[in-house]
Amino acid sequence: MSNYLLWDLVKKNNCFLMKRGGEQFSRDPLNLKGKNCFMYSGLVHKKAIGIKPDKYGKGVVMITKKTGYDHKPSKAVVRTSFIRGRRRALQKIRNNICRQKYRRELKMLALRRASALLLNLKPTETPAAKPKKA
Repeated sequence: MSNYLLWDLVKKNNCFLMKRGGEQFSRDPLNLKGKNCFMYSGLVHKKAIGIKPDKYGKGVVMITKKTGYDHKPSKAVVRTSFIRGRRRALQKIRNNICRQKYRRELKMLALRRASALLLNLKPTETPAAKPKKA
């Protein structure tokens, strides 16, 4: 089935759709931007990418969609965890997207999202409490 036909069927009503203040957002795990639009939708494209934080809060998880599993959605989604090191995680995400020939227009968006998530995982230093003067 064509991507455009699928989008016409899914764009106004799906389980990931959120309508807030005149805007339409998507909670789809394969949607990098969070907008309900054709370009970022993970429901209609055969090769889709998603970046989410690890459930233990130690890294990021890259979610990819395999082709050929249209009738078995649970087998179509592959989750890959990247826990060791921020630079290493970004390099591996870049390599996975390029080598598996995923959509080029999503590469920088995926890297930006992963970078932002990895920066949030970095522990913040709390300033030492100053002693009160008497």
